[in-house]
Amino acid sequence: MSRASGARLSARPWVVKTGGRLCEEQAQRSRLARACAKVDSPLVLVHGGGAQVSRWQRAYGLESRFIEGRRVTTRDDLAIVEMVLSGAVNQALVRALAAAGRPAVGLSGCDGGLVTCELVPDLGRVGAPAAVNIDALSALLAAGFTPVVSPVSLGPDREAVNVNADEVACAVATALGAERLLLLSDVDGVRAGNGTRADVASEEVETLVTSGYITGGMIPKLRAAAAAVAGGVGEVRIGGFDGRPLGAIEGTRVRAGGGRA
Repeated sequence: MSRASGARLSARPWVVKTGGRLCEEQAQRSRLARACAKVDSPLVLVHGGGAQVSRWQRAYGLESRFIEGRRVTTRDDLAIVEMVLSGAVNQALVRALAAAGRPAVGLSGCDGGLVTCELVPDLGRVGAPAAVNIDALSALLAAGFTPVVSPVSLGPDREAVNVNADEVACAVATALGAERLLLLSDVDGVRAGNGTRADVASEEVETLVTSGYITGGMIPKLRAAAAAVAGGVGEVRIGGFDGRPLGAIEGTRVRAGGGRA
């Protein structure tokens, strides 16, 4: 994946991806925004919003379909995805950060050519990140703003595509050389067979997928996390958010090497 150099930052940034109730419920957005405001490092917030998209699809009589955690997206679906993610959800998070005292700027993967994608076969207008241009992000971070990024990005035809937010977060973190990547979820990580939370080695992700141990939305999450580890991101964790400082979140650590901890 290619990257642009961007402005020089005084510290390696953090990238935080959020979705689920943290996007949907005002109280949860406010708690997350307050936690982000306490992070001393430059920070990029990438978000999903799948529940809201599915609600609007139902309102328009459209069906939500998923393959390995990715939403099948027709052009009609894409109009809703872009309206919800790059509009309502994005701006709600921008406002929450502003209220918490952390100035934020909303943008999508289309803005400034931030994320350019290849099309994923058989899923319609769905992309997988191929190149990241961090110039706009670096300029905003250097100026003291927190970019809030919708995962809607550019396809190879320079038209919009729907992209899994975990994949966008991991691609952005890799391109920025992030110190820490947090993939916040409604679950607190990957569970071992005995129910305890387990760390995951990047090399074993595909084995976990093919064995059926990992299913649904955790598939693209773990695949993207493994790519971020391979790309040099300092630390990658998948976990829940309970209001504690972001630096204290444990969750599942995705690491290089063989075998689960």
